[in-house]
Amino acid sequence: MSKGTIIYIGGFSLPDKNAAAHRVLSNAKILKEIGHKVVFIDIDNQLRYDEKSKITCKKIQDFDCWSIPYPKSNKQWIHYLISIDFFLGVLNHYSDVKAVICYNYQSVAFIKIKNYCIKNNIKIFADCTEWYSTAGNNLIFKIIKGFDSYLRMRIIQKKLDGIIVISRYLENFYKNCKNVVRIPPLVDLSEEKWNHLTSKSILDKVLIVYAGNPGKDKDKLNLVIEGINKLDKMYNFEFYVIGITKKQYLKDYENHKEIIGKLDDKVKFLGRLPHQESLNMVKKANYSMFIRENNRMTKAGFPTKFVESISCGTPVITSKNSDLEEYVTEGENGHFVSGGEGIILKLESILSKENLGELEKSLKSFDYKVFHYKNYVKQFSEFLNKI
Repeated sequence: MSKGTIIYIGGFSLPDKNAAAHRVLSNAKILKEIGHKVVFIDIDNQLRYDEKSKITCKKIQDFDCWSIPYPKSNKQWIHYLISIDFFLGVLNHYSDVKAVICYNYQSVAFIKIKNYCIKNNIKIFADCTEWYSTAGNNLIFKIIKGFDSYLRMRIIQKKLDGIIVISRYLENFYKNCKNVVRIPPLVDLSEEKWNHLTSKSILDKVLIVYAGNPGKDKDKLNLVIEGINKLDKMYNFEFYVIGITKKQYLKDYENHKEIIGKLDDKVKFLGRLPHQESLNMVKKANYSMFIRENNRMTKAGFPTKFVESISCGTPVITSKNSDLEEYVTEGENGHFVSGGEGIILKLESILSKENLGELEKSLKSFDYKVFHYKNYVKQFSEFLNKI
């Protein structure tokens, strides 16, 4: 594919308001190294949604970024899901657009963008990082979401010039498509936020951190809390929860009110923190921890919190899901746990004095650079050269 401008559009909120933002920024840096100009079209929930308003451009890490207002009313949502007016408005500012990358994009608008690209000799790609679930939603939402997901995953994305996928599961699903590249979530280790000067003390309490927004069907924070509740009081540690408050947690798990009260000296809910502060807490931690069920949604995705923890030099306690078995060396940069009693047994082993002595040794050979974006420049370049 010839050099020129690539438009990257999707439901990310730059520079760091969601996990998608971190992914697309790292991918854009790869594209920039290859020789392309990358222009973002993101969403911003601070802007007022007006179908006739003109969106403006700002600079994010030296990339042009145009922001679409986040829809709030039903009418605005319908317009957002089917219209490409904002997209066409941005394209008018660039004369050398060679490709468009649609990030988990809504299917009806995706078809319109695809047709526009074909008509104007522009390459069209998907960046596919999720296979959304409709579990727990009302019937109307399930129908709309299910149709949108089916159309995007099983029809539209199989007829593009190429697909960027985040996991081996999606790579296998699209194996018969002509151009597919697997790129996990990446980081730019040259950014100040990733410096590794923070020391990890284990002389006092062991610090375990969860950082993210668990929802009720994604990360099983309740299983971690239940495991901690059954541990012997002799174990000296704290578990920090970053991303939600105690009130938010108990809204999803009302039956845990007594457990949370009992664990008040062990479990601390810090609420939502700025991304930099969240990373600083992960750096200080001896471990980060999250548990996920092994279903289609978790197989298709790839946990950004795993990438961030490894890039912070912090080992991860987690369950086997996505492609994590390719990256975790048991006892060195992480530990795998199963649910129920498996969590308790693993935590007892990890928190034992013998294991804490091994932890300091393993940190000296810890490869925290595995997800640095520069490691994937060649792979991305080869993908584009086929097109």
